[in-house]
Amino acid sequence: MKRKLFLSLLCVTSLFVSNSASAAVTPVAGYSTNPQTSTAESPVWYTMMSSHLSEATRQNRFLKWDGENNRLCTEQYSDGIPASSLTEDHLWRLESANDGTTTHVYLVNYNGMRVFVPATAVAEDGDSPNRNTPLEMNETGSIWDLKTSTSTGISTDCAEGQYVLQFVDYSGESAFLNAMDGSLNFGVTVYAAGVHQASGWFFYETEYTPAVKTVSVTSNDEAQGTVAIEGQTGNSVEVPQSQAVTVTATPAEGYMFHRWVEQDTENVLSYRPTYSYTGNEDKAFVAEFVEKDYPLMTRYYIIGLDQQNRYLGEVSYTVGDETHTLFTCASEADLPFTAYTQLHATQMEGAVIDKTETPIQLTEGIESFSMKFKQYNSDIIYNDGSEAHTCAPQLIWTRQTLFIDWNNDKEFAGTDEIYESMGINSETNNFDDPNGSIENGWQRSIAIPEGTAAGTYRMRVVYMAPDPFTEDWPSKVFTDFFGELRNGVAYDFEIQIAQASGIEAVTESAIYYDAQAQVLVAPHMSKAVVYNLAGQIVMQAENADEVSVSALAKGVYVANIDGQMIKFIR
Repeated sequence: MKRKLFLSLLCVTSLFVSNSASAAVTPVAGYSTNPQTSTAESPVWYTMMSSHLSEATRQNRFLKWDGENNRLCTEQYSDGIPASSLTEDHLWRLESANDGTTTHVYLVNYNGMRVFVPATAVAEDGDSPNRNTPLEMNETGSIWDLKTSTSTGISTDCAEGQYVLQFVDYSGESAFLNAMDGSLNFGVTVYAAGVHQASGWFFYETEYTPAVKTVSVTSNDEAQGTVAIEGQTGNSVEVPQSQAVTVTATPAEGYMFHRWVEQDTENVLSYRPTYSYTGNEDKAFVAEFVEKDYPLMTRYYIIGLDQQNRYLGEVSYTVGDETHTLFTCASEADLPFTAYTQLHATQMEGAVIDKTETPIQLTEGIESFSMKFKQYNSDIIYNDGSEAHTCAPQLIWTRQTLFIDWNNDKEFAGTDEIYESMGINSETNNFDDPNGSIENGWQRSIAIPEGTAAGTYRMRVVYMAPDPFTEDWPSKVFTDFFGELRNGVAYDFEIQIAQASGIEAVTESAIYYDAQAQVLVAPHMSKAVVYNLAGQIVMQAENADEVSVSALAKGVYVANIDGQMIKFIR
């Protein structure tokens, strides 16, 4: 049974002018209808065909909102849109503007968005750069005056049932909704004339029942975090296939969001706690939460797989006159190289490289230290199964920032924890070190906040090409950028600050630590007491020439041997 039309006193019948049988353009696929306004609660849906006549490529083109590519356009169907091709993108309704004029309407797509004319658009002929401005879609929309093509008086060569939509708020003479030609990618704009051609439209009412999908969400452990579907009270929803469904995950205290996966699979959908699903299939999503740790990061590349050689080859630090090497990479195996396999997709593997095993050793009261970073300068040959990629060194095509978790809350957002950006995206990049070079590396000074106590702190050094770039991009790494490294990589280091008390008295004598044997050598020792950096006693020994410390956990310790202090790293 045909859907009952909702009328809003559009008074279109008073606008009809009978046309001769010799009209220049006629509708296809049966008879068009006289369009009426309707509401979202009781919609009347139409497909709309441009009445352009002259160019074959512009004839019989139907208005479409291409949501995937975010553009308003027309699509050609010589005999009308077949049922197999009809989608929500082709469906439009007219909604009253409720401004006191019955013919004033909004043009609304099935997705609820309205056709909008940018303020810069120009409709008249001429050389204006804003002529042929593509129209947009938004929630506000522009008001149109719906009238028959004949009633404009521009041309008598019009067909019955042929309508125009005239932009009401245009400052010029007139601006009609107009289908553009192929050189303009068949977009949609406003134009001042041609109502018997592209500025005219035929409306075809359609009884369309959209296909639906069911989306549900669950948490892997409700004690660790909760899930929700935006706009819904329950954890399952049935919506049209074309409608996006946004799901959110909120971790509980002491936990953090890890990823969204499809139920009963390891198929990762997103590492963002808020995820918008735009697919057509039924889906059951599971939010995985884990115990809170340092922020998870993913990486992605935008041009080619051969971009993924953005590694450090050597890192050292200097305190006073002493320089210590943290690591060097002589081969691909030392990096370690973790292949990235799919452009634009986020991948967790290889995003953060853990270099905490060899700590940066400082003493309480030190105000700053410097670090030198060198690029890995050898090619990586990566075979993705179909072809070999030569990944040349590209670290210089990134920017650098770093974070230090001074308050030990396992976040990089506290006071003095976000350090400034260094460098530019360029082959001439020297990371703001005037003496830096690819061969010798780049050095930066790292300030330690005043009053920082002895303890262990996590440092994360980030290389990426932020987009969009702003000077404050370091503050956006874990917020606006969701921890996603665009064309980059990150390194984690550990800073161990020893207590100043007693450490200054460390002496060079016959007492020493043999790292290979993991023993404290102290000839004729009477008593040895070993402390961790928190000042706690972790080991004691008496009357021995050497003391094994192999049972201690890895870390920095201070030993008091007969009143002499020695610091050592297990």
